Amino acid sequence: MPLRLGELDVLVLPSLTRPNWKEQFGRVLIEAMACGVPVIGSSSGEIPYVIGDAGLIAAEGNVAALRASLQRLAGDRALRTELAARGRRRVLERFTHEHVARQTMTVYREILSA
Repeated sequence: MPLRLGELDVLVLPSLTRPNWKEQFGRVLIEAMACGVPVIGSSSGEIPYVIGDAGLIAAEGNVAALRASLQRLAGDRALRTELAARGRRRVLERFTHEHVARQTMTVYREILSA
């Protein structure tokens, strides 16, 4: 998968909230970011948290906003390069298995000491 993801110019995750579902994480976002691919996500669920300042967010369901984000990236190589670097850095700082395991252990220790 990393080879295929690395071939992308951008990854878009335009999730829509439904009455029985909201985007919980959007793992494909961190996979693309880890491969140095700039990302665009909707404002659904946890997508804005996952992306942070390392990509673009379009209001969910807003086709014009999504199109504008795509056009912005298509026309700005420097922005694509910057977001790709930020995305990779964000994954390494927040979403590696080691980091998630440390955070999980912290929560468990807090529960046990309460």
